[in-house]
Amino acid sequence: MATFLIRDFDSSKGYKEYNPQGGLLPRTNTESYVPWGLTLSQQVVYAKVGEHQGWRGGSGGNQLKPYNSMTSKERRRECQSVFGTIALNNRTYTMDAVTKVSGGVKAYLLGKFWRDQAGTMKCVYDNIGHYFYTNGGSGFGRISKADKKGMTHQQVWTGIIDTLAKGRLDQLMAIHDAVGRKILPVLGGPALETYNHWGPMVRQDWFDDKKRRGRVNQPDPAQETTTGGIVSQSGVVSDVAQARVRGVDAFMRDVKRTSDPQANDYYDDLDTRNLLFGAGISGTTGTLLQAALAFGKLSSSEQLKQYVMAIVGYLVGGGMHSYHETMAVAQKVGVEYVPGGYLKSLPVSFLGSQEFRSWNEKYYDIVTLGQIHWMYNSGVLPSHLNPQLTRV
Repeated sequence: MATFLIRDFDSSKGYKEYNPQGGLLPRTNTESYVPWGLTLSQQVVYAKVGEHQGWRGGSGGNQLKPYNSMTSKERRRECQSVFGTIALNNRTYTMDAVTKVSGGVKAYLLGKFWRDQAGTMKCVYDNIGHYFYTNGGSGFGRISKADKKGMTHQQVWTGIIDTLAKGRLDQLMAIHDAVGRKILPVLGGPALETYNHWGPMVRQDWFDDKKRRGRVNQPDPAQETTTGGIVSQSGVVSDVAQARVRGVDAFMRDVKRTSDPQANDYYDDLDTRNLLFGAGISGTTGTLLQAALAFGKLSSSEQLKQYVMAIVGYLVGGGMHSYHETMAVAQKVGVEYVPGGYLKSLPVSFLGSQEFRSWNEKYYDIVTLGQIHWMYNSGVLPSHLNPQLTRV
């Protein structure tokens, strides 16, 4: 049973232990709790609403620190990094959906291959071979750093087809994305209509506009790392199998971005809810969902949630984006999402697991109560009042 630390005015420590029935803190009109402080061992202390104002931090070994805007973001960064690496490293929770999409991608490629073997292999070699045989590049999901120029069309083709059957999750997602973006428009087929139908919804124009997107390069080039997730240091979460340059290390927020109505709404919502900037809203989430719907014909809520969890593994576990940057796009195809929250977006396959229970217990302030973190926002000016933005 989950044990919570609750603010207690009578305790010398400033808190007491509480074991609520059902393992959940009450959330009713008469009794509700919010994150209030942290112990020296990083355990969250909750306070009953009405008792969460004011501060008495204790002393010595019982010293507490306040739960504030920075604490909220640090906890959220760690929480979603742990979740992302779980999704990346444990295929159990996403296997059904990812296997269905991989099967659709493979059937599409083989269908083209048996009609024109040489032409199909050349198309794959020319258009996506360099994503998987990178000539030293560190793209996440690559098969090898070998140069494709030293390989035949058939060798590149076989490597990609074989990886679809037995590759890691990051490799599978990279193939789904590459085939959808670069092969499907060239070779065509019925799947292209579905792919193009979803494009304007999940990858809006401002996502790829450098002036409006809201990110710029970091001043120093990012280095390859195996650090998992979007945390700043290794050792906090599991490492990933493949060293790569993380998006969160390569980009920073552009505080002088060009004002745009849709981008303004996105960033105002992010700031109001005290959510994380990782590398800007995720266009890759959109193209992956296009591929999933075109090749996998995912239809049920559970299938979509599983595939989105796989995307989170690839992009959040891989260090490319924050959870919100992914989910803000995923909700456009019908995946339920309360900004800042997690529970409604998760597949049943994960919700029933011990890994979920352990994760939720450790990060209850984020997993279960993440949607209330507007109360910790730092008061950033909304876009229409922000003098730093570029106006056109």
